[in-house]
Amino acid sequence: MWSSLSNAASSITGYGAQTPSPKPGDIPNAGEGVKSAASLCKDGQYYSELTTKDLEWTIAATASTETQTFYCINDEGHFGHVQLIHSNLGIWGAPASVQMTARFCGDGVNKFFSTNLTNFVLSADKLSASTNLMSIKLSPDGNKFTVNVTNPPDLIVSLTFERTAKGYKVGEGKSFFGDGYVSHKFWPAGKVSGMMIVDGKAHDMAGEGTFVHAIQGMRPHLVASKWSYVDFSGDNAETANKAKLSLIQFTTPEYYGSATVTQGSLVFDGKLISVAVENKTDFVTTEFDEETGYNPPTEVNYIWEGKTLEGGKNFKAVLNVKPKGLCQKVDLLAEIPWALRKIVSTFVAKPIIYQWYDEATAVVTMGEEEHKLTGHVYHEATFVM
Repeated sequence: MWSSLSNAASSITGYGAQTPSPKPGDIPNAGEGVKSAASLCKDGQYYSELTTKDLEWTIAATASTETQTFYCINDEGHFGHVQLIHSNLGIWGAPASVQMTARFCGDGVNKFFSTNLTNFVLSADKLSASTNLMSIKLSPDGNKFTVNVTNPPDLIVSLTFERTAKGYKVGEGKSFFGDGYVSHKFWPAGKVSGMMIVDGKAHDMAGEGTFVHAIQGMRPHLVASKWSYVDFSGDNAETANKAKLSLIQFTTPEYYGSATVTQGSLVFDGKLISVAVENKTDFVTTEFDEETGYNPPTEVNYIWEGKTLEGGKNFKAVLNVKPKGLCQKVDLLAEIPWALRKIVSTFVAKPIIYQWYDEATAVVTMGEEEHKLTGHVYHEATFVM
C-alpha cells in the first residue's frame, strides 16, 4: 500500500515463506477470491465517516503490518512524508519489528530515511504511539496529530497535522482475502505546520497533507503483485479553487484472480466531495528499465470516477503526469528490517518502488462543472512480481 515502503516490502517477504509462488490450494479460502470493501457496501454507499475508534492501533498477534503515514506538500511546493511501521511476523518467538521511514524532496534536497526503532509503546487508548526516536500523538478531540522524530543530525521532525475535511473509509474499511484482510482509513486533507530538519537545514512544512492508516491483517506476500499510490494538491489561479486527489490501488496475484482493488477521494475547496471506487491507473507509455527489469511509465493517467456525496452527481477526475521527478527507486530487499531479512530465503523478483514528485494537471468534472487545476503530485508505482 500499498503506498508505503514497509507494506510493499512486507508484501514480498512472506514472513519466512519457502516457496515464491503459492498455489491456490495452499491459501486458506483463496477460491473465494477477494471481497473488496466496496463490493461489501450496500446500494453504492461507499462512504463511511471515520470515528476516533477507527484510528486505534490494532497490533494483532497474528502476521500483520500496520502503518500510519503523513504525506505533506508545503506552501512552497516541497514534499515530505513521515511513516511509522509495526510488523508482526506471526511466528512464535519472533519479535515484532518497528521502523520509521521519511522523505524530504525540494529546495535542492532529495533525502530518504529508513531507521529501525525500539521501545514501541501504545497509549492506554491505543490512539498514540511512541518509540525511542519517534512519537505520534492524537489530540483529545481526535482531530490533530503531533508527529516528532529525533534522529540528529540526519533528521529532526516536529509536525502538527490537523484534519480539515471529513475522514473516511470505504464501507467497513476492510477488503477480505480468504482468511485475511487489508484495511485503509484516510484523512484526505489536513493542515500541516512545523519543521523537517534534514542534515541540519530546517524546512518549513506549513501546507497541506494526507494521512493514511493502513493494515495488512494477513500473510503479506499474498496481497498484491503491484501497487499505486497518488497524492495530488492543486489549484486554479484564476478561480481560486483548490483540490486534493488521493488514490490507492493494487492488483492481486493470479491466485486471487488478478483483481484490482481501488479507492480514492476528491476534496474540493476544503470539502470532501466524493469517495470513488471505480478508478484506473493507465500507463499511457512505458520504458524498459534495464536496472530493474520493469517497465515504469513515462506518461500515466490516474482516473477517478464515482458520484458526489451530496446530490449524487457524476464525478470524474483525470490526472495526467509525465514522471520526471524521480525521487528514488527503492530496492525493497535492502530496506527490510533485520528480523525479516534473516528468515527470507527466496524471492520471485527484485521488488522495486518507483517514487516520483512531479508537476501535474488535473481535470475535475462534477455534474456539468469542469475545473482544470495545476499543482504537484507525489506518486508511486510498486512492482512486486
